[in-house]
Amino acid sequence: MRVSLSRVCRVAAVPLLSALLLTVTGGGTATAAEAPNPAEYQIGTFNMAGGNDEHGVKGIEAPEALVRSIQERRPAFVALQEGCADWSATLRDRLAGGGGQDGEYAVFFDAVKRGDPDQNRPTEQIADATCKHGGVAFGNGLVVRKDVFGVAPDQPVESYPLTRYVIDDRQRMGDLEQARKYAEKERREMLCVRSEAKRMVACSVHLTYDDRDLRIAEASKAREILQGAYPGYTKLLGGDFNDDPLSAVADHFYAPGYQRGAEGEFKEADSPCGNEIGESTLAPGPVGWPTFTYCRSGEGTHNSGMKMDALFVSPTVEVTWSDATKALHSDHVPLWAGVIL
Repeated sequence: MRVSLSRVCRVAAVPLLSALLLTVTGGGTATAAEAPNPAEYQIGTFNMAGGNDEHGVKGIEAPEALVRSIQERRPAFVALQEGCADWSATLRDRLAGGGGQDGEYAVFFDAVKRGDPDQNRPTEQIADATCKHGGVAFGNGLVVRKDVFGVAPDQPVESYPLTRYVIDDRQRMGDLEQARKYAEKERREMLCVRSEAKRMVACSVHLTYDDRDLRIAEASKAREILQGAYPGYTKLLGGDFNDDPLSAVADHFYAPGYQRGAEGEFKEADSPCGNEIGESTLAPGPVGWPTFTYCRSGEGTHNSGMKMDALFVSPTVEVTWSDATKALHSDHVPLWAGVIL
């Protein structure tokens, strides 16, 4: 028997003026725990490629590979993008105690919506986007360790439909043609789970891949939400940003100390500068000579060699290591980091 469903609030406007309640699958019954002493944990982000022609057709082998990695690493938090409803069910069964047993993790999944030429159609009336197998729903996910994060049943998960917010903005500006164009795009989102007891929030974000202007606008909305909805929280953000670290998209996440137009609030866990927030560093080159490297860079996370996935943390969070690993069932690779929480 599958255990309880956890609440998610699909936030209808920014700032938080109203909300539409819907259900997102969660795992087990979690209870808020007292904050432990600071300790080192792993965090991660991974695009599972449910929308990819090669990997999105796969079955249980894709989530089971991730289950093995999570069981070995025991991360505090993993952000997932391009997940599938059936893959998330496998994660929930293996990690969150499917069958009525209370597991170590809570697993959340929220389907994103297809594009719809009717820019005024309510979000809840738009069909879900689907993965490349079986017509199952496609979307973002979160895996959080309950003893670390202190998730409780009465603490909602918030889903922020970023593309919808941008469409609404264009309508208010009178730019109906651009609103119509964006309405036809898949509705990308940010999914967050928060712990009031820990004053900590963890989010997964996936931005539009085929429209730069829309992607920048979505990033701006995500920045506004993270700053406005979670003041004073420790923030962990993993995602597929579909752009490089020096882009105008990334400007909205990197803290100003990284320079080059940065106006966000985060430190990037996989930066070659480690915990230093600055413009550049001298890193060892191929023959031992120092090489100039921007702090806004890092290991490639996509088969193309590009770094388009990132793990952002509040500047107060100490990062101890980071590593982009390998994946058999995705065109992206998981990005992991050690942090003190």
